[in-house]
Amino acid sequence: MSLLYDLNLNEGKGRVTKERVRGHLLPIEYVFNQARYKESCSPRWVISSLEGYALDFDGYSTYIKDQAIQVNGSLTIATVIAPRCFEACHGEVSTTIIDQLDQEKKKGFALSLYQHGEVQFEIGDGSRIHTCRSNEQLELFKKSLITATFNQETKRISLSIDSQQVLCEAIEGFENADLPLSIGLNNTPFKISDVFKAGMFSGLIDFIQIYDEAWSAEMIQIYFTKIQDKLSLDFKDIDLDERKLLDDIHRPQYHAIPPQHWMNEPHAPFYYKGKYHLFYQKNATGPYFSNLHWGHWTSDDMVFWKNEKTALFPQRGELTPSGVWSGSATIGPKGIPYLFYTSANFAKEYNQGVAIARPKNIEDLHLVEWEMDHHGAIIQTENQGMPSQFRDPFVWKDDQDEKWYLIIGGGIEEVGPTAWIYESTDCENWQFKGDFFTVNNKDYPYLGTNWELPVLLPVSDDKGNTKHLFLFMSYFNKESIYEVDTYYYLGEFDKNSRKFIPDTPEPQLMDYGRFKFSGPSGFVDPVTNQSIVFSILQGNRNEQEEYDSGWAHNTGLPIEVYLEKDELRVKPIQNLVALRDKVLMDETDQPLGQLNEKLKEIKGKMLEVIVEFEHTEQLVGFACKKDPTNQEKTCLVYDREKKRVWLDRSKSSLGREGDIQGGELEIDKGFSAHIYIDHSAIECYLNNRKMISSRAYPTLKNSDYISLIGEEEILIKSMKVYELKSIWKKGELSEQNDHTNESY
Repeated sequence: MSLLYDLNLNEGKGRVTKERVRGHLLPIEYVFNQARYKESCSPRWVISSLEGYALDFDGYSTYIKDQAIQVNGSLTIATVIAPRCFEACHGEVSTTIIDQLDQEKKKGFALSLYQHGEVQFEIGDGSRIHTCRSNEQLELFKKSLITATFNQETKRISLSIDSQQVLCEAIEGFENADLPLSIGLNNTPFKISDVFKAGMFSGLIDFIQIYDEAWSAEMIQIYFTKIQDKLSLDFKDIDLDERKLLDDIHRPQYHAIPPQHWMNEPHAPFYYKGKYHLFYQKNATGPYFSNLHWGHWTSDDMVFWKNEKTALFPQRGELTPSGVWSGSATIGPKGIPYLFYTSANFAKEYNQGVAIARPKNIEDLHLVEWEMDHHGAIIQTENQGMPSQFRDPFVWKDDQDEKWYLIIGGGIEEVGPTAWIYESTDCENWQFKGDFFTVNNKDYPYLGTNWELPVLLPVSDDKGNTKHLFLFMSYFNKESIYEVDTYYYLGEFDKNSRKFIPDTPEPQLMDYGRFKFSGPSGFVDPVTNQSIVFSILQGNRNEQEEYDSGWAHNTGLPIEVYLEKDELRVKPIQNLVALRDKVLMDETDQPLGQLNEKLKEIKGKMLEVIVEFEHTEQLVGFACKKDPTNQEKTCLVYDREKKRVWLDRSKSSLGREGDIQGGELEIDKGFSAHIYIDHSAIECYLNNRKMISSRAYPTLKNSDYISLIGEEEILIKSMKVYELKSIWKKGELSEQNDHTNESY
């Protein structure tokens, strides 16, 4: 027996690896080899007790190409891998470990992972591709020995996971393919878009070896026994490394954000034994929409967050093969946290429902491990509106009646968007109680054909008067001239009829940032009794820019919602003061021109600004993300005469078309703005009445200055500027990351 191919990935640093049989030096393709928005660096190498190092494949940009290998007779492929994510959501798509399979000519071989972690070995005889696939699924975040064999004498192919063998059909023979050998990249990838491809491996590979002999079951057992004790893996080594992106010029650093890649709505906040928990829609394979899992953060204060292990992920079977979508959380009977998620199965007409997960260990304060039910708690019926538009459950407890309510978004054909309501006395069995609130979209077509992410929260004033905030996202299941956005009603929840009764027939926008504030969720914080809302702060870049950056989107800052004069008010939560690192300015009763002279010395990518203008009829405002020559700037402006406020992004970035985002703001005193700047993220809270959440991506390196807008003699009642700190630990990046001195 001899080695035909030996890729031991043992360099531990750099962008090149050596195949030891043929001596080929192979470049490792990786998006940050020549980085666009950060310092260039090599792929991540992780210390391994098995072979010295393992190479981290990021799931969308990391792969290796080599010349074709010729196999004459029997073969064995042996590899140790630790997957981080499965390609569960695109039908029959495999995630490549090693691929030299010519699909057209039906020659060659490929070893891969099928949809939910089944191991798959394909081999072509020139007339047919034979497939051997395990029933057993690999475990995520765990190292496994995979062996695939073809025995020339018996004409059989087989697979083994660790030492458990899967015998497969006999075949006529095997013919080599002339295609290049691919590691981590499917030779015939599934195309997600013009930029992103599915079928790329996400996780660690320790080594890949090919032998000219078919290993027997006994040989595999002996080999596994030899290395079994060396397959241990610390979760921090398989999780995406957040430190890789900490020098990105546009990536926020004091917002909750995944370590890398893509996120959508944060959801399911709850408080349990001193810890806040917040989950989010996560794709661990790349910065694009797909493969929906539940990411997880924990915090002591809703400010400093810790990345936790992926909580929920798509499962083989009838319930969640196509994704685990948004939902919510509640503390159920006996004080046990419950997660309610949208289960997705594209094979069904009514392909969305509600399922439940519970913690495996309620004594674990971080609640890292979750047990997902294998049956649905709520299934959409043909009497509940549009098929495939039934998602995002929101659950709350009624302490007075000791019951729980659940609303879920949907829509009724020829009527309009709706939310349905259920109730339960045990969080397990749910009774349908009809429509919670429905709007006729002929009257309000901009509210969509159906709703996503409905949220109901109590809001109170300082006198104890209480209303309910009904918050939702519009959605269109057909082409529309209107844009998706986040709206709200104030009103009452009538428990007798189980319906929401709005104060007014027409809702209001939650944020003037044109869909930058989206994906709402919320809860009542039991520590403060305040109603808190979370959101996505959407990005504003194309797919190529997100590919190049390695991340997409982050949460908005948590906000408190409350009542004042029967109107909704919004403000950042008080705990955010913990972000303040340095006081850069603290002035009162100064003319605008004088303050602008002082502001010429202040710059930064992470700032908090609180400014209050004396009452004036003139235009006033604030400019940020600006360079000294005013080529780039983003301007917040208030026009008292027109009762309007807007964010002007027309000059935010050279070479990028900007816009103006804003709306009505009527105030009876001076204009005040509380502004957070976190690299590309900008959030403006205006007299606690309105919000503008937005983005700016300046191209000039010195576009970090701020100034006030208005006539020089206008009095500024007060202005404070703070430098804020990152919530993520930078630490020392290990030598494996091999930073270079290349510029942006």
